[in-house]
Amino acid sequence: MARLSSVLLFASLLAVQAHAGVFPEDPFTDKATGTTGAAFLKLPAGGRIPSLGGASAAAVDNSEAMFWNPAGLSRLEAAGRPDAAMGYSNLLETMYSGALAYAHPLPEQKGVLGASFVYFSQSAIQGYSTVGDPTSEFAPNDLALAFGYARQLKRVRLGSSLKYIRSEIDDASGSTFALDFGLQVERITDLGESPLDLGLAILNFGPPIKVGSMSDPLPFKAAVGALWHISPRFNGLLDANLPVDSDPYFCLGAEYNQPFGEGFGASVRGGYNMRYARDLEGFSGASAGLGVDLRRVRLDYAWVPFGDLGTTHRIAIGARF
Repeated sequence: MARLSSVLLFASLLAVQAHAGVFPEDPFTDKATGTTGAAFLKLPAGGRIPSLGGASAAAVDNSEAMFWNPAGLSRLEAAGRPDAAMGYSNLLETMYSGALAYAHPLPEQKGVLGASFVYFSQSAIQGYSTVGDPTSEFAPNDLALAFGYARQLKRVRLGSSLKYIRSEIDDASGSTFALDFGLQVERITDLGESPLDLGLAILNFGPPIKVGSMSDPLPFKAAVGALWHISPRFNGLLDANLPVDSDPYFCLGAEYNQPFGEGFGASVRGGYNMRYARDLEGFSGASAGLGVDLRRVRLDYAWVPFGDLGTTHRIAIGARF
């Protein structure tokens, strides 16, 4: 335990050193909005967490933990079965993104290895010169490839991942690396005999990304979350988020799980993201979704509106081998 904790602490300190002096001006406030690069890293991946308003720090429990909190990978350690997930998101206008994740428990409960791939693109858009004349069309492309490890130590789960990030805009491109770190604690206390779990996630901690002549800090974010097992079938979730390019905000979520025999079940989910509600109009902030478990296969869908900008739909499929 001490060795693993030391490794994770050392990795975190390296990330802190790499990040020193590269936060935008007025960090952790709305004054920093639009000052970070690799914005695709802020897009929610998968189908379950987006339907819960983004409340994830204490909730993720399969290979999709690579996107939200790598500590959640260790929930697969006891079962010893690999887990995989893939998702597709139809975003606003002509934008789209996809995500793949895989988790592999090591023998003798020695931890869980994880890998993930996220991409973002959109249809070709018209380019313009510095004087406003039309140039050739281009399609921006972004990707992130990550590898992680997590381990459960009694009631505590620890995890970290290292990811390679690349952005391409027209004929300019750039890349960098970042660290994610996560912690989850089971049954921190009981509220009316209902267990409460806590989670901590630190995401996109690394040096800035330089694309062409422009260098921008990464969209660093820290999140502290709680998962309240109100009943065996009903969960309540709450995350407090601290992004480097916005004021702090909360995410709320609720999930009801209904089993239908061994290995079969369905879930109904709802959530509220206070950042979306603050920045946009209409039903922005609210989200909803459904999940279906078919033995070792799961299907998740999320509906997330963005006011006058439109509505996004996210679909994900996962499997445990």
